[in-house]
Amino acid sequence: MMMSFQFAISGRLPEPSLVAVLNLAGFDPGLALWIDASLEPGPYTHYTVGLQQRGSRNVLSIDTFLLDPWVNSKTGETGESPHGSCKEFTVDVSGNVVNHGEVVDVDGDVTEWTSSSISFYGG
Repeated sequence: MMMSFQFAISGRLPEPSLVAVLNLAGFDPGLALWIDASLEPGPYTHYTVGLQQRGSRNVLSIDTFLLDPWVNSKTGETGESPHGSCKEFTVDVSGNVVNHGEVVDVDGDVTEWTSSSISFYGG
């Protein structure tokens, strides 16, 4: 599957001028405002926001997470692992988040979908 566009930004919460950062990254100004209003600082400390084309749909992902420190008890090695949640939304050609819709395939079959999905990861 070929994607015609894909861009993302990452940062820490709260970002002093997240709307400006999103606009510089190429996000639609209205969508940048919506993303800024949608991100909440706690309990997560970091975020990644991405927009990509998947087939005929534009998908916005908002990943909020914190970095959990870990120590390997056998080797003493340390590191950080992300722990958080990722929400995905469909965005229309005007840059607005769409809550639901339907797709008609070549056979005329209609598939309904909802925009928002969420997944949690980490321990």
